[in-house]
Amino acid sequence: MAEAQPNKRRGGHAYGRRNLKISNTAEEGELCIYSGHSLGRFSSHSMRYDSHQACVRCVAAAREGRLSFDIERLLKTHRNRALRFWSQIEIGQPDECWRWKGCINPRTDQPQFAWRRIGISTSTQHHPQRVAMWFTWGDLGFTGVKTTCGDKYCCNPFHLIPQNIGVFVDQDSYMESFELACQLHTLKQQVSEYVIEEALKEQAKLDQSAEIDDRTALLLNPDTGFGDRFEAVITDMLNNSHISQLNPEDSGLYRAPTDHGEDEQEPTKED
Repeated sequence: MAEAQPNKRRGGHAYGRRNLKISNTAEEGELCIYSGHSLGRFSSHSMRYDSHQACVRCVAAAREGRLSFDIERLLKTHRNRALRFWSQIEIGQPDECWRWKGCINPRTDQPQFAWRRIGISTSTQHHPQRVAMWFTWGDLGFTGVKTTCGDKYCCNPFHLIPQNIGVFVDQDSYMESFELACQLHTLKQQVSEYVIEEALKEQAKLDQSAEIDDRTALLLNPDTGFGDRFEAVITDMLNNSHISQLNPEDSGLYRAPTDHGEDEQEPTKED
């Protein structure tokens, strides 16, 4: 048998090659979204098939029919994104279609989820069915995915089948799996908590916006006394919200102060 050679076909859009058969050679690629799939403990790369950029370990798990809803299996940097994704889906019973209620392209009428996957695809918008495959079946790159129900808005992983990698699918065992039922119940609770936290954050922003408007009106009012103006400035400086303490490179009203303490770190931002 001839030795396997790397895939030479690099032309065209990544998703345009999704219907090709997956290669039998792998190369060092971007880090998989699942923990424990890196080349080493401190490595920032994973082994991926060169034809579809699918994680080798995720492909092996998918071929054995390993389906999971466990958010904790993901790297910490992707857990919040996963919760944001599932919060835009009507999660129902395992045998029902889970409708997408997020962004829909008005020109193509196609559902889409924003995610910039550098090293995997040049596209910044992905079909929710493919994202649902990534968060359940595994990080399978731009492998094609089809539904058993035929609904393009359905994101139920029980209805999704990755293409051209030989995935083992046993619908009856999935429906009767107690482990998957527990994971699905946990996922629903995590999504509910995430939605509540996001709503509280939005309300806090609205309250802060009203407070900023009142403070601005106070400082810019020519009738404001010197004592009130001095008190407002000192209060803002003590709260690290004075204009001299804000980072001019950050846009918006909710900019982080530049003089953080030694034990404080700037919050990370999701792209």
